[in-house]
Amino acid sequence: MQIFHDLGIAGKLYWGCYVLGFLTIFVFNDFYGKRYGIPPKKSVPFTVVSYVLIYLWAYILAWVVNGFEWGHHNAIRVYIWFPVVLLFTCELFKLDWKTACEFITPSTCIVYGIARLGCNFTGCCYGIPAFWGIESVEAGYRCFPVQLCEAVTSLLIAAFIIRRARRRGYQPDGTLYPLMMIFYGGTRFLWEFLADNNKLFLHISELALWALLTCVIGLAWFFAADEQNRKKRTRTRTH
Repeated sequence: MQIFHDLGIAGKLYWGCYVLGFLTIFVFNDFYGKRYGIPPKKSVPFTVVSYVLIYLWAYILAWVVNGFEWGHHNAIRVYIWFPVVLLFTCELFKLDWKTACEFITPSTCIVYGIARLGCNFTGCCYGIPAFWGIESVEAGYRCFPVQLCEAVTSLLIAAFIIRRARRRGYQPDGTLYPLMMIFYGGTRFLWEFLADNNKLFLHISELALWALLTCVIGLAWFFAADEQNRKKRTRTRTH
């Protein structure tokens, strides 16, 4: 938005949203971890270490994707890798992996939703041209507010995940993280068609492919976990 650039605070607001996003999930996980029997002395350090590692991996992936040149990283590339990172941090903090995946799931959407709001101030990651849209200094014209749409979608998914976990009594069954991957990957794939970025084919961008991959892996994981839970319920009834 031009006004924030004119005031010289666009960049500060952008990074402010990033900082606010991480501070929010640290406070949230301090509270939310108790629901899963994880004390604050573990939940907060676990969150910090897990996000530091996945953030570093995001930069490495961006470096590879950009032809071994440092460039802009994007969260959609790392959602499929976060459970792998958690294998290490769970071992480090002596936590159950399935429980940790369910505990960490809402924060992945919360931090992205808040941080993504910062893109509206600098005008980066802008959408396709729209005369009624938000003015982007970087693009030089009014754009569809795809950043805002992604932020709101991400926060809504977080709310859905939290509600589902609460209705199930915070009993981990291995389905929350893959559900998040399905919803976030699927919606992000659609939002990418309204993003003004480089398209590879059929108006599909590289980030859209990552989103589609995230959704597909989430579907496979969800149905495998659901089938495992169904068999477990069947064995319980027969005994």
